[in-house]
Amino acid sequence: MRWTNLRKSTRKNPPSKGDLGGCWRRSDKKELPKYPHAPLQRGNKKSALPLVVLVFLPLFAQAQHTTVPLNHRVYTFLQKAETLQLFDSYQMRVRPIRRSAALSLLRQIGGHRERLSKADQQLLAQFLAEFRDPNIGEAAAPNSEIHLYRYEEGEAQIFADARVQQTVRFSRNRFEIDAENISETLVSGAIRGRFSEHFFFDLQARNTAILGEDDLNENFNADNGQIRSVVGSTAFNDQATGYASARFGRFGVLLGRNTIAWGSQLGAQLALSDANEPMDLLQLSLDFQRFRFSSFHAKLQGIGDQRYLAGHRLDYLASTWLHLGVYETVIYAGRGLEPGYLNPLVPYHIIEHQLGDKDNNTLGFDWNAFVTPGVRAFGEIFLDDFSFDKSLGTYWGNKLAYLAGVHWAQAFGLKTVELSGDFTRIDPFVYTHHDTLNMYAHYGQSLGAAIGPNAERWRTSLTWQPLRDARWQLSYSRTRNGNGDIFTAHRPENGEAKGYLRGTIETFHDWHIALDHQMKRDVFSGFEITIRKRKNTVFIAGDNRWERYARFYLDVNW
Repeated sequence: MRWTNLRKSTRKNPPSKGDLGGCWRRSDKKELPKYPHAPLQRGNKKSALPLVVLVFLPLFAQAQHTTVPLNHRVYTFLQKAETLQLFDSYQMRVRPIRRSAALSLLRQIGGHRERLSKADQQLLAQFLAEFRDPNIGEAAAPNSEIHLYRYEEGEAQIFADARVQQTVRFSRNRFEIDAENISETLVSGAIRGRFSEHFFFDLQARNTAILGEDDLNENFNADNGQIRSVVGSTAFNDQATGYASARFGRFGVLLGRNTIAWGSQLGAQLALSDANEPMDLLQLSLDFQRFRFSSFHAKLQGIGDQRYLAGHRLDYLASTWLHLGVYETVIYAGRGLEPGYLNPLVPYHIIEHQLGDKDNNTLGFDWNAFVTPGVRAFGEIFLDDFSFDKSLGTYWGNKLAYLAGVHWAQAFGLKTVELSGDFTRIDPFVYTHHDTLNMYAHYGQSLGAAIGPNAERWRTSLTWQPLRDARWQLSYSRTRNGNGDIFTAHRPENGEAKGYLRGTIETFHDWHIALDHQMKRDVFSGFEITIRKRKNTVFIAGDNRWERYARFYLDVNW
């Protein structure tokens, strides 16, 4: 057995074999690195010594193949670096990504420090230290991630962490509630580690105590969202994830309870949203330099007991400026596990037909086009149902959704400023199904876009990060909703026309400002303020109102 206060060992553990991080570069032999994690040189050639220290020294430290939680701040940093074309990778298309993949991408970014702002350079140094786990038997570096506890025995290595977050929420003039002040106290713990070179595990559990809510009803029905209990005047909701994973060269497998999201941009997905609740799933991946195949089979909660979601996708790096993805999902219910959908290699569309055409199958495409280093266009098309012999634009059975947007990583020539905008449109009856059990939902919420069917949204945001520890964001969105939701399928009396945004439309104008501040390493504070102008509230013509929301928080992670 080894404890963390032992003297440093001279043992050096090499990085895991085969983890290429989904990186592909041009085939010019002069540009190919000797080590797959090493970034390629571009532009001005300066002294190699700082680069060697920054990039190659971390290769002697290891990273585990557990996943990075979707709320981690590294995702926004990686997204900005991807738009700057500091790496070429499909890793950001399927989230959460592995810690080893994050470290690989960060190392590649390290080869282009001169293209980053001073704040981003400091963030890069912090993330590199955080995602490099110390070798077994060696003391952690002074600037590495802080852990509550570390244990080692043989090839096994375990880290334990704790987190406390205190949040205060305010709402004024909210529909049916004039004023509400809510206190949320979140306490969570996490344990991750590895059993050997190939086998890993991760578990996290959290409990949130909520005071001040007007609605104190208990909820143990997954149809109504998050599960929660009530004791006295306090409501509690809890959540846990836990899984085991294995990595053998290009092949990876994960079994347990975890989150999953797909898409070309953070916070903009049509098939699998970043906001989804965890699922019990089996997840597989096969990575090559230019493409990756990934699949999963998951158990859904809500509506019925036997509901399952299967999905598979192929990501392809067509060139250094164009990344493509194609995927299928299928929801089936009312029976046990279906062997046809457990097979990740067969087209679900064909299998659904072979099984009687009674399940909810979807098809989608997403892409990223790097217009210039620093400007990236992205988009996604989601086909819920499709018929070639009917009008694409007007027939209700052609249930389509799409989004398109642009991300400008260093807007107006300022390295500290980001600008992004996107548009989402979802046809009526998208995500619905004639069989209620097959609705595209999990814990009573849409698995895809939160705005639901028969809706559109314009959104833009401006982000300013002048310092490593301070990130400001100002955003505006306009959302228009028509009648309909994911639980209301088409009926014969609705006719054959889509009726997109027909009748009374509920409109939301949201102005949002947020600050995230790192007070010291892994201690964060911040606030969010939203002012909403709501027109035709709940489709009541002429019922217009203003609503105000605020959130203040302190977040401590050991």
